[in-house]
Amino acid sequence: LPEVFEPGFAVYANTGLRACIAALEANFPSVAHWLGEPWFRPLAARFSRLHPPTDARLILYGESFAEFLRNCEPDSDWPYLSHLAQLDRMWTQAHVAADAVPLDFARWAAQDPESLGAARLHLAPATFWHCDSRLPVWGLWSTARAAGIGRSTVPWRGQAVLITRPGDEVLSCEIDAAGCAFLQACAQGLPLADAAQAALRAAPDADLQALLSTLFTQGAFAEDGPPPNSMD
Repeated sequence: LPEVFEPGFAVYANTGLRACIAALEANFPSVAHWLGEPWFRPLAARFSRLHPPTDARLILYGESFAEFLRNCEPDSDWPYLSHLAQLDRMWTQAHVAADAVPLDFARWAAQDPESLGAARLHLAPATFWHCDSRLPVWGLWSTARAAGIGRSTVPWRGQAVLITRPGDEVLSCEIDAAGCAFLQACAQGLPLADAAQAALRAAPDADLQALLSTLFTQGAFAEDGPPPNSMD
């Protein structure tokens, strides 16, 4: 009896495997572009066999793909692949995150200085960031995601990336260590004064005004309350 069903099962398994590979290719475009199809697809097939989907929504497939690539790095000529995968994953998470009302900078900044220093900035659900002190993660990721490999020379220095979605479109930009420290402090619920100190500890020459302008422009912060389409 098992032999009767084996061919059909093989077709089903192969179809499922192809779907997983296609999902990884769509969900991790920077890795796929960097490696190219002949290298990426066997790697994706290996991951898919080890980690079958647990969610029917294949847009979410590949939660542990960055970790998988990190474990492959000792044998890889591209030790930054896990960083590219992590950023691609953050892009997906921002895309599917809950909607939120971006915090209005003018109204927020109109508080008196004492209130402003004690104010807490709430991160939007779609706000993600990633920093590396050695690798140019923004240059590598933005170049690879745009399939611009070979057309761009990436300066080799530490970089950080901010990913947000204040509206319908996912946004990304380069930030620095000060920006990462500031966002981390906000994520911990620290007031503005403490978050500013954290940023200056990370980069003593940081321009806090320019940093806040970037974070607000990118929609990193949300109003303290449910979005308009919430049923709560």
